[in-house]
Amino acid sequence: MGLMKTAAVKGIIPPGNKVSELRSNLMRLMSTMAIVLDERFGNEGLEAVAEIFKRLGEEDAKALKEMLGLGTTLNDSADAWTVIGHVMGAKMKTRWISETRVETDHPVCPQYDAFMEGGKLYCESVCYPYVKAVGEGIGIGVKMEIVRAADKDGTCIKTLFTE
Repeated sequence: MGLMKTAAVKGIIPPGNKVSELRSNLMRLMSTMAIVLDERFGNEGLEAVAEIFKRLGEEDAKALKEMLGLGTTLNDSADAWTVIGHVMGAKMKTRWISETRVETDHPVCPQYDAFMEGGKLYCESVCYPYVKAVGEGIGIGVKMEIVRAADKDGTCIKTLFTE
């Protein structure tokens, strides 16, 4: 048995490898779920996927507020997005447009890459409902808007804002 296999079988797996494997599996799960439900049920399946990720986002907003001590401001919503981006392995650029508007760009988005590998972008059913629920669930009066939807040429740009 090779050294790597022996270590893995004994549960000696470097933390970085564990995180990378978990991220990869999560990306595949998110993509595969969307693909299967789209193929089987069409638009109705994608609506179900969107509802699942909206609910997960609502739950995660509550958990993030509790775990990180986030408040209810636009800045807190933006911080939550940044934390989620780090967890998911995304490289995000956050730019404050004004005191009431913050924009995020994702030059590197592992979920976008997973969708592209599968041949179809499911951002509208998976990512957007989730991050909308997180951003709006944390900040009072915070809303989310898609500035530039993801397409075959690149990842999305989203904004959080208050009126």
